[in-house]
Amino acid sequence: MSSSSAEPAVSVVVGARGPTDGLSACLAALEPQRDGAEVLVCEDRASPPALRERFGWARFLERPGALVPQLWSAGIEASRGAIVALTISPMIPAPDWLTRVRELHGRYDAVAGAIEPGPGLRLADWAEYLCRYARDMLPFEGHECLDLPGDNAAYKRELLERTRDLYRDGFWEPVVHRRLAQEGVVLWHAPELVVRQGRSAGALAFVRQRLAHGRAHGRQRGDRFGLARNLAGVLGAPLVPPLLTLRAAREAARRGRLRGHVLAALPLVLAFDAAWAAGEARGHLDALRYR
Repeated sequence: MSSSSAEPAVSVVVGARGPTDGLSACLAALEPQRDGAEVLVCEDRASPPALRERFGWARFLERPGALVPQLWSAGIEASRGAIVALTISPMIPAPDWLTRVRELHGRYDAVAGAIEPGPGLRLADWAEYLCRYARDMLPFEGHECLDLPGDNAAYKRELLERTRDLYRDGFWEPVVHRRLAQEGVVLWHAPELVVRQGRSAGALAFVRQRLAHGRAHGRQRGDRFGLARNLAGVLGAPLVPPLLTLRAAREAARRGRLRGHVLAALPLVLAFDAAWAAGEARGHLDALRYR
């Protein structure tokens, strides 16, 4: 997977699950700014033929039943660019998104940006936004950060090739970022690189996703942990939801934004965080069972 002058400078990998309205909006935002970039849509089920025809310049890869990290992993392996940018179908990239990706990679090897709420969000969408992206909302100053959001991130291919052993079963960005940081790579959080979250598939769908993602993440981490660390992951699970919810509320308050939405959405945020913690604990149990 080495790059050459004939290969696109940037590959964009879009992990696509759920309703296709979001995917259509994401691709429509990318279309006028491609400028030679390769765009791969990795989806868990085939999108409608009309959508594929409308965006015929994109490559569509189907991975039935795959989670987003697994879709990203498949897209990274199929891509050819010297820079690989990641996002998901509910995200709407800003008009200068790819320009910013190229500019930032003149200075950094691994970057991620801001994730802002899009228009017309429902209460469940706001809760999902706060649950996942409170640390990534504007305003913030550019800074080094281990917890970069994979839903708006870009990496030099050489870094991904060095860490391929970590994402064969799914690109879980916290695991990859820890390895890169240990190797001395600067992980940069850039406020000028912006995407907006559109509507999601709803509260029940997000709970199912959190359970599945939490379990897969817990199992992946647990396979590298010993008995004590896995037991701690199981027994400490009840502490996780209130801590995560409090952190999201603090991030929103610190930025002086979304106060009304925070208060209204907090019960749902707590439920979403509980689903993640339950899934992650199950993943640690899986690791203990199959050792």
